[in-house]
Amino acid sequence: MDSPAALGHAVVDALNRGDIDGLHRLRVTQDEYLSWIWPAFPASRPPYNFTPDFAWSNLNKKCLLGASSWIEQYGSQNLTFVDMEFNRPTEAYKDFKLLRGTVLTIQKASGEKVELRILGSVVKKDNRYKLLSYEE
Repeated sequence: MDSPAALGHAVVDALNRGDIDGLHRLRVTQDEYLSWIWPAFPASRPPYNFTPDFAWSNLNKKCLLGASSWIEQYGSQNLTFVDMEFNRPTEAYKDFKLLRGTVLTIQKASGEKVELRILGSVVKKDNRYKLLSYEE
């Protein structure tokens, strides 16, 4: 996506359709994670040395559970995107940035505005935005 707002709109659209696969298409892929995200993280190096497959497996499991939970709670409703903000400091890495503390504000059909903390960090690389994860 070309902006955090476009990503937020896409998340809300997928929720409204009850489209769990659509939610997953907004995330970084396994190849992206293993080739340039994971190697930049301190946990990939000593003294931690977590293997890339272990790291991806844990992240992917969290995302599968999180996306499923959010589809259950908010799927197939008439939600409207309001805003996406980041309330924690951005982490800059050599080739990308992590926008942290993601807060997705939606409006329910009743008019009630709700701040959702269902998204993990957002990855910004080459002025494109993707989700790193979904919160459980």
